[in-house]
Amino acid sequence: MKYTPKTFYIPLVILFVFSSLVNTHGQTADNLPLRLKVGTYNIGHFNQGRLGGFQWTGKNTVTAELNNWKKWIGEQGLDILGVNEWNRYFDKDSTYDATAELLDPYYSRVYFGDENTWIYNGIATNYNLNNIRQVNSYGDYYAILGDLKIGDKIITIISTHLPWQKQWHDDSVADLIQLLGELEYFICLGDMNAHDANQQLFIEAGFNMANGGDMGWFQTAAAKSAASGYTGTADVNIDNIITSANIRIMNVRVPKTGLNDLDHLPVLADVIVVWD
Repeated sequence: MKYTPKTFYIPLVILFVFSSLVNTHGQTADNLPLRLKVGTYNIGHFNQGRLGGFQWTGKNTVTAELNNWKKWIGEQGLDILGVNEWNRYFDKDSTYDATAELLDPYYSRVYFGDENTWIYNGIATNYNLNNIRQVNSYGDYYAILGDLKIGDKIITIISTHLPWQKQWHDDSVADLIQLLGELEYFICLGDMNAHDANQQLFIEAGFNMANGGDMGWFQTAAAKSAASGYTGTADVNIDNIITSANIRIMNVRVPKTGLNDLDHLPVLADVIVVWD
């Protein structure tokens, strides 16, 4: 049977009302708030925090786990996903390109920083980010940044991984706070590797925080918590989403995924951009 598309006539007044809601630059009219679903996930090289990709063998087994990851990413429906400890290949035999298999089906734009041995940060989104740049920290640690232009406003999207090493950590937190303080709007996603007290410095700087913010603490260093026998404890809440004061954070959740639960859990949240 040949399909003949129907023709719909939309009254001119409806078109006028719709066009008045969003201007040609995409910024909400009358400064209406913008809601985005965002998340950060240290995926632990697809190997529970160890190098080498998924270690099991056998095509069916590898494909099944690949599909588990693909399904989970698709189910979240995130507008912006930040990743840490990415791996170029999903499996130890380098058969499956992880970005092509897991991110490309859902996201038209994927941005990565340097591919270091342990540190490999990225941002996946369907928004076009401009001015992609990398800000290096200590050792191989760094942040990747991109600018999301909404009307005449710029929201800087950041995926970062801070060093856990004692000789570098405090200074890296201070450097990040200084960097964020220079931005009008930002969403910073990543593995902060920080004790709770150090993460409170982001609040003291005037920023909003998903993990340790208004909804409390959520453990994300899953292996340490599971080994202790406690469902939650101090200083295991190391992954976070930090925003500028004009971006509110709601609906924070840290779900078990069955994917990297012996290493990290993701942090997911809704963020509401309130235009100044």
